[in-house]
Amino acid sequence: MLAVIFFLLIVPLAAQQKKDSSLVFDDISGWMSYLTSDRLKGRVEGSVENREVTDSIAAYFKLLGLKPFKSDNFLQTFYRHPDDSTITTSNVIACLPGTEKPDEYILLSAHFDHVQIGYYNKKDKIYNGANDNASGTSVLLALARQLSMTGPHTRSILFCAFNAEEAGLIGSTHFSENINARQIVAGINLEMLGYPQFGKNTIMLTGMLKSDLYSLLKKRMPGSGIRIRRERGDLFQRSDNYPFAKNGVPAHTLMASDDREPCYHSPCDELKRMNLPNMTSLTIGIQILIDGLLNGADTPKRIDSADLQ
Repeated sequence: MLAVIFFLLIVPLAAQQKKDSSLVFDDISGWMSYLTSDRLKGRVEGSVENREVTDSIAAYFKLLGLKPFKSDNFLQTFYRHPDDSTITTSNVIACLPGTEKPDEYILLSAHFDHVQIGYYNKKDKIYNGANDNASGTSVLLALARQLSMTGPHTRSILFCAFNAEEAGLIGSTHFSENINARQIVAGINLEMLGYPQFGKNTIMLTGMLKSDLYSLLKKRMPGSGIRIRRERGDLFQRSDNYPFAKNGVPAHTLMASDDREPCYHSPCDELKRMNLPNMTSLTIGIQILIDGLLNGADTPKRIDSADLQ
């Protein structure tokens, strides 16, 4: 099954040199179908299925020609419980080195784990986690291919597929504690992009008043086809952007829905509810929104930890 998926995703790579909505759609469709399959049982961290997804993403980054980040492989392994070395979990980290500013990084991230099943629905015993967060992961991987084809860029790009987010931002916290945060110019985390709760081509930027990143992205909204709406709730502190924000990085999460979405953390969060054409439009639009970050034209101010209180 994986061999077929990678064949479909990789074959056009050599011939493709620019943005192509049909290719983006195919990438998103392929990854969504794989990640939400019942066979993977929701990709719960610590499971055999989660490990398979970890290895699959690492293999894909390698096929794209991306580089490991300060390591000899794409996996950053950590202990789920510090006092138990028998249970390991891994993030998947890849780098696309920049040209003029290789030591300045733009971090693009999404978590690929889903919640541990807390109870069984009489009709559906599998929590597939399509919106949360197969959708963000699929957009991340589609962006990885697009940006690797259009790069290299002025700044380096870190593609971070984080694990154990649902257990308390464990994977992103581990990564944030093992890097030089001053080198991370900005962080864009991708979460729940499959169900257009706010309307088509509309996303929310969490913590939009915590830094000036929103004002920089807003300048590029007209050309992106994306509308950024006002945020609601406390989601800025509840996703993988937050460990970096605490270290001063202007790191925020882009979302097309929030925790009021009807199937949030429920068995009905399935592929059939996802709007793949809208995810494709968002992926292409996000490339435009972040272009100034990638080419060095835009540099958001650091976050003051006092503003997070």
